[in-house]
Amino acid sequence: MKIDKSVYENKVRACWMGKAMGGGIGAPYEGVPYQLFLTAKDIYLDQGPNDDLELQLLWMLYAEKFGLELDSAALVDCWQQHIKYGMDEYGAALRNMRRGLNPPLSGAVDNWFTDGMGAAIRAEIWACLAPGRPEVAAYLASQDASVDHCGDGVWAEIFIAATCSAAFTGSSLRDVMAEGLKHIPADCRTAGGIKFVTELWNGHVPYSELRRRIMDRFGSHNFTDCVMEICFIVAAMLYGENDFEQTVLHAVNFGMDTDCTGATCGALFGILHGTEAFPDRLTREMNPEITVSEFLREIPGLPRSIDEFTARIITLSEKISLALENDPAKTFPAYRPVTYNPSELLPPASWLVMPGISENEALEIEKTLMVNGPGQTIYQEDRKIFYGTQLDLSPYVSCFNHMHLFSFVKIPETRDDTVTMACADTGITAWIDGRQMLNYHGRQPALPAFHRTEGGSTFAFPMTGCKYYLIHVRLLFCRSPLTLSVAVGNTDSQFVAGVEYKI
Repeated sequence: MKIDKSVYENKVRACWMGKAMGGGIGAPYEGVPYQLFLTAKDIYLDQGPNDDLELQLLWMLYAEKFGLELDSAALVDCWQQHIKYGMDEYGAALRNMRRGLNPPLSGAVDNWFTDGMGAAIRAEIWACLAPGRPEVAAYLASQDASVDHCGDGVWAEIFIAATCSAAFTGSSLRDVMAEGLKHIPADCRTAGGIKFVTELWNGHVPYSELRRRIMDRFGSHNFTDCVMEICFIVAAMLYGENDFEQTVLHAVNFGMDTDCTGATCGALFGILHGTEAFPDRLTREMNPEITVSEFLREIPGLPRSIDEFTARIITLSEKISLALENDPAKTFPAYRPVTYNPSELLPPASWLVMPGISENEALEIEKTLMVNGPGQTIYQEDRKIFYGTQLDLSPYVSCFNHMHLFSFVKIPETRDDTVTMACADTGITAWIDGRQMLNYHGRQPALPAFHRTEGGSTFAFPMTGCKYYLIHVRLLFCRSPLTLSVAVGNTDSQFVAGVEYKI
């Protein structure tokens, strides 16, 4: 379906305006784990850098270079050259790329955040480049998302991209979401969440009950879980009654990843309704210049304003449209989640696993290991091999026993900015070279992210290169399933490369 050029331009501009305003309204509340009750008079429009928008500026540079040939391999080059984020799935993917793992393995392997929101928040560019062509937008979104996600983390971006693409030629929110659902499996969690919220809306369930119902069915202690957030986005759009402020405030008032839900609602709202649907007071307050993170500021050619971004998107979209017309047989393969064997992709990490021993026995083992160092043989029958930073300890759990684990850790070169993360779904204490570094009995579910560790802690511990340090972890009242996460990073939340765990 052909789109009137002036209408298309207005919708593209509205997409980025809505993205900026929605993200700015939600930014001050990012991560709050509770219901909010903000009204229009409470709106504060933060205009600082936001990965929801700024990554799409970078993607546009590569789309200009590659056009429809843009794929995950090209985006890997972009990540390795330009992206400095270390948070969550971003950091896990960059670590995997340094290991030589390419997409889709880069997004799947040893990545606790495969279902994070980091891909869904950058979906709109693919819709703007392929308006009214959701199959093209879905394909480009899958190439993007598979770099740092797997499964629902990819399905979420595909759904948003296809829905926003359909919104350029459709006027009904229900219809464009139905189109988005066509591009993801009916049995995935993302689709289940969208259908669940739609049923609540069809059943006239009041907005005041939505958060509880969504959290009961799809809630996560990880505030960036994409399925939970997609539920919030869909609910806010359906209950927003075609009012921008109400829609964004509904999204933000759910709490959790508020900048992302606000930004995504704002972008989709903009595409559906155009710039004229935004409140004048917000459009006057919004800075037309785009603020980006420091590491992006010096990249040549990065758009500096919404007007520039819009104009370049339109030019590029015309080229893509012409390429599609010239090659009508071109296909866009559907995404398929990857399966893999960790032992074939990751270096082994050996740990001494000692369930059920006493505190005195653990202390004697620690003393012996400190004296003799790594490589000794007296405990070989208790040595277990793991792959990656997530240690599945479920096979060693019985009757709420305590568990002690030991390993020597070594980094390849001296650094004064190293931090160590340790967390589990139970009480945890950790020592390095006999010095207690962590004692956490809060029983929060584990969340292994350097900048927001739950179920444990991230603590500073500078390390000398090529020197072994003994890590001793005690887990209390263990129950299955149980995973322990241990990793070494830096103060920028990046994983340190070449870390070795050996006993």
